[in-house]
Amino acid sequence: MRNRLPIALCVSLAGLCSVLAACSSRTDVSLTGNTPAQYSHVYITTQEVWFNASATAGPDDGGWVKFPLSTPTTVDLVQENGGNLGAITTDLKLVPGSYSQIRVIPVDSSAALTSSAQNVGALYNTEADYVDSAGTTHQLPLELLNPDLGIGIQANTSLKVPIGSVGAALSSTSSGGTTATSAGITNGTLTGETNGTLTGESNGSATIGGATSTTGTIGTTNASTAPNTEFAINVLGTSDLVPFAYGTSSTPGIMLSSHASAYDLTQVAAITGQLSLTNLTGTTSTSGLPAIQATAEQLSSDGTRWVAIASTPVNADGTFLIYPLPSSTSSAVYYDVVIHGPGIATIIIQSINVELVSCSSNSLSGSSCTTETTGTGTTSTTGTSDTTGTTTAGTTTTGTPTTIGTTGLASSSSDTSGTATTSATATTTTGTSISVAAVSLGTLYPRAATSYTANLAASTAENLPAGTLIGFYETVGGANQVPHLIETSPIDPFNQVLANAQALSAGTIDYGTWTSTNANVTVVSAAPVEGAGGYTVSATAPSFAGGPLTSGYRITAPSGTTTTPVSIPTLPALSLVSGTTSGKLSVAVSEASPGKYNHGELLVSQNAQLVATASLDGVFASGAGGTVTVSNLPAETPAALYYVSVRAWNSSDPATTLHRQWYDTAVDLRSSASGTSELTIN
Repeated sequence: MRNRLPIALCVSLAGLCSVLAACSSRTDVSLTGNTPAQYSHVYITTQEVWFNASATAGPDDGGWVKFPLSTPTTVDLVQENGGNLGAITTDLKLVPGSYSQIRVIPVDSSAALTSSAQNVGALYNTEADYVDSAGTTHQLPLELLNPDLGIGIQANTSLKVPIGSVGAALSSTSSGGTTATSAGITNGTLTGETNGTLTGESNGSATIGGATSTTGTIGTTNASTAPNTEFAINVLGTSDLVPFAYGTSSTPGIMLSSHASAYDLTQVAAITGQLSLTNLTGTTSTSGLPAIQATAEQLSSDGTRWVAIASTPVNADGTFLIYPLPSSTSSAVYYDVVIHGPGIATIIIQSINVELVSCSSNSLSGSSCTTETTGTGTTSTTGTSDTTGTTTAGTTTTGTPTTIGTTGLASSSSDTSGTATTSATATTTTGTSISVAAVSLGTLYPRAATSYTANLAASTAENLPAGTLIGFYETVGGANQVPHLIETSPIDPFNQVLANAQALSAGTIDYGTWTSTNANVTVVSAAPVEGAGGYTVSATAPSFAGGPLTSGYRITAPSGTTTTPVSIPTLPALSLVSGTTSGKLSVAVSEASPGKYNHGELLVSQNAQLVATASLDGVFASGAGGTVTVSNLPAETPAALYYVSVRAWNSSDPATTLHRQWYDTAVDLRSSASGTSELTIN
């Protein structure tokens, strides 16, 4: 006779979990990302991690479950990429349910150096180290926007915490001394489960809300063997690391403007491959890594362009792993992969299916997630190549198919139906291996290409939002094609140019469609629609419609060798997305010590993402304070909650006199088109 747990017990379990915030599988949070090749270290130190069921909750709104860390942790984004995950915290006891936002509270660069940052050789808690063209390494503070309020990170898909053992709730605490606190918890009820009803039981265990209790006895636990719930935050360094210059001497600085996303690692897959670098010269960056990245892209919501979902640098041995990528067990998910860099002919592989067919449990338990593609992983033989699979430079006819290498599954096994399966391995800072669903592109042999640089012209005609990204696009031949994003760079928000001119490949491109039946791809070497080495340039910014992708905003490779950047045509101002109101913020500014500063910038941000800037020079010149107005802010949307901060300095010595100050009072334009704020600069 099977033992049955009464329905009332299910309710009491849910209530108990809500009270204790500890009735779940242990929850780990990691950090990963991609960084441009010139960075040797990018350190982020975290002191708290918060969770909320609402994707749009501000830091002062209710619903947050907060975990202060007894010891801050420091993660290096340069090290934690390409399948590496840097642990922020582990074994959190989080209320079961579904979460839509993680908020990371960092330790600012101006705070006393933490032991975790000191142990990795950092000078600042948040720091960006880069190597200049002369080979000199610079260790700069990575400037954060309103760091006390944290970095709000929306989940790409719902972050689900299952119900765990009641015994674990009663007998264990968070590792590392973390203690959960709550502020107006609204997610104590079970969500995304099965309404807390019994769905089946066997051998003395009951399935409650979709999760099976580990034993039939309340109060005992196997928490030591239960798999952890794994969440990862992915930082897009190519867009989030914003170089800028200030002061008459063009003092350099680097800011973090976050576009990060959070992922449940049971709902992600990966794309892996390897480049043969033997044919390439001059692609090694000053940091010692190849200046090549692999980017997985999907169509934008309006269907006008391809946008980056995740990127990874190519390792010194040519391998790469794009991870995490949103996937699904219910439908096929497709990506186009763009392999790009200034010294190679760009490769675009279209329609790669990363459907997540099975994943038995969370990755860190050691279980294996696999993705399936029909066929046996054979490689394409269409086209002409030499014995190494390398195309001969200068002999490819435009539009003629050619093979750039073996592009079948690097290693595969077959199930009983003869379907090829493959997986890849990611690792954590603790040395744990994670088996992830992966599609392997095999070994590719890219062609070498010359390069040139491009930049916006220094002109007052540019009128772009401070959080603008400049995208360089190329379009493959054929019907119904829209431009693929090849390179992207954030503007210097104070000078409306690129702090570093963007390097671009001047060659033709190799492109083809992934064939899942044979797990291979045959490519065509041809000029893009924009012409060999040509690009359409367009601006994008959060909450704004993308700029036009028309021939009037194209650039072409210069003839001959030159070090002068090609000038990008003046780009038009961006329009707010449909349904968004144009808002205005009026800020009354006063100085505690008039005359101390003569230059400065007011920065407006949302969830640690830069939205707008305004000069404070006029206020400082008056000596009596004044009002600064910021216009065309996205307003009357759930995300229109803003905070302000200030950078101020004296031109006599910009670096030494620099003063950063942030203000915790929100400017709420979620239901209004105008707002005001008052601030005093110390």
